[in-house]
Amino acid sequence: MVKITPDPPKPNANFPSEDALLHRRAIDYYRKACAPDAPTFILNDNLSLEDALAHAADLLHCAVEAAHASGEVMKAPQRAVMHLVEMAKGVVDQALGCAQPR
Repeated sequence: MVKITPDPPKPNANFPSEDALLHRRAIDYYRKACAPDAPTFILNDNLSLEDALAHAADLLHCAVEAAHASGEVMKAPQRAVMHLVEMAKGVVDQALGCAQPR
């Protein structure tokens, strides 16, 4: 049997997808536009322990959701980082549970 249409090109593991490149370009653009030399994150000196733990838990939750929402297949180093983030979220959630009155 003769095949009329060719197979689609196989994804190259060395190059990220076009969506990933566009996403990275947008993030880089907005980070530089805000303040190129400023720190990317500044902590409030008046933040209580409970508020700091709650904020850290929210940030870790967002990191996990953003990684899973990308739709990209994660390689071993990315999976390892995500595992560390999920472990840190568990520790922060546990500490937050101990810090809040029950």
